[in-house]
Formats: sequence, C-alpha cells, structure tokens
Amino acid sequence: WENKTSFLHTRPKYDGIGKTEIFKKYFLDFLVVFFGILSSFGIDNYIKNVQKENQKNILLDELYLSINDDIIQLKIVNDALDDCLESIEILFEQSENKTLKDSILVYHISNVSAKSAISFFPQKGVYNQLINTNSFELIDDNAFRRKISDLFEHLEDRKNAADLKFDFFIESFDKALLDKINYRLKIEELDNSVSINTIIYDFKLPKNLFKDSEFLGYLSNAEKRVYMYKELMKKYSQSMNEISSFLENLKNN
Repeated sequence: WENKTSFLHTRPKYDGIGKTEIFKKYFLDFLVVFFGILSSFGIDNYIKNVQKENQKNILLDELYLSINDDIIQLKIVNDALDDCLESIEILFEQSENKTLKDSILVYHISNVSAKSAISFFPQKGVYNQLINTNSFELIDDNAFRRKISDLFEHLEDRKNAADLKFDFFIESFDKALLDKINYRLKIEELDNSVSINTIIYDFKLPKNLFKDSEFLGYLSNAEKRVYMYKELMKKYSQSMNEISSFLENLKNN
C-alpha cells in the first residue's frame, strides 16, 4: 500500500489551468488550418481574377485591331457605293441627252447592278469571344460597353434588314434587265474583298432603253437605296471610330 499511496501522490493533476492550455493549443491549430484554407481560396480567386482581366485585355486589343480593319473595309464599301451613284447620275443624264458610246453606257449599267449590291460585313468574332468568356462584363466603363453592344447588336440588326431588302431589289433589277439589255463581262483581279472592276464586251443595247419607264424607275429606286445604305454606314463609321479612339487611349494609358 505504501507504493500505491506514493504513486497516487505523484500522479499529475489536470486542473482548470491545464484544460485551458489544451483548449488554446487545439484552437490555435484550428485557426492555422482555417486561415490556411482561407488564404488558399483567396490566392486561387486572385489568380483567376488576374487571368480573367488579362484575357479581357487581350480581347480588347484584338477588338481594336479588328475594328480598325473594318474601318478600312467600310471606306472601300463607301467608295464603291459612291462609284455606283456616279454611274446612276451619268445614266440619268444620258436619258435626257445621249452623248456617250453604248459600250460606256453598258459599263455604267453593269456598275449599278454590281456595286449597288455591295454590303458591309463587320467582323464579329472578337465581340462574341468577349460575350462567351464573360469578359464583356469586366469592362468598367458602362458607356463604352453600350457603344460596343450598339455596334454589334442594334446596328447589325438594322444592317441585316437593309441587306435583305437590297438583295431582293437587286434580284428584281437584274431580272428586269434580262429582256432589255445583254452583255458579257470579265472581272479584273481584285485588290480587296469588296470592290470589283469589270471589262464589258459582246453587248447589245436597245435604242429606246433610256425612254423605258421601268428601267428609269429601277435606277431611281437604286439611287434611293444606296443613299439610305450610306446613311447607315455613317453610323457605323462614327461608332467604330469612337470605339477605336477609346481603345487606343486605353492602350496608351
């Protein structure tokens, strides 16, 4: 019993202070693990946000390049439409006083048929990427976002409607000419994807063509539609130049 009593007297005592120390140890371990997990999530989110921001900036750089390409294409389209209007004006003048050779008149008729059908097709791939990757929502400037959306959504809807009506008109115009004029042509090499130059040969032009009310009516209608399309192209030009200027300033700052 002496040994047992001695053993009992030497056993460590776990009083209130010992329990507090143990609790503190486990609590500190818990905090270390908790903040470790929390910081891991924070770092992961930070990396993802940086990647998203970089992706947005890359796409905006690509948008800047594609819009500048579209500005060049738009000028080519406008030049072709101006050339079409010039041919229409010449043909109307000849309806009052014919002074030009038939070969030149046939060229201008062909020019109206071909160049009044020219449309503008802006590149939409980068915009679609901005939408699909949710990068569009990361653009801070609300006014700038609206400009981009207006260009690729609202103006495109208006252009598609105008293109469809123009396509139907040109098809009708060409069919109306089938019984009035015959000619063959060669297309010269193209310097771009929009405008074309043609060489007319083997043609037949009726003498009373410029007294034909249907022919003159189609010319008048073509002139009106080209002017309306050019007005729409002005809106495109203004919108694209504003977006290009904003992106250029963004790159330089």
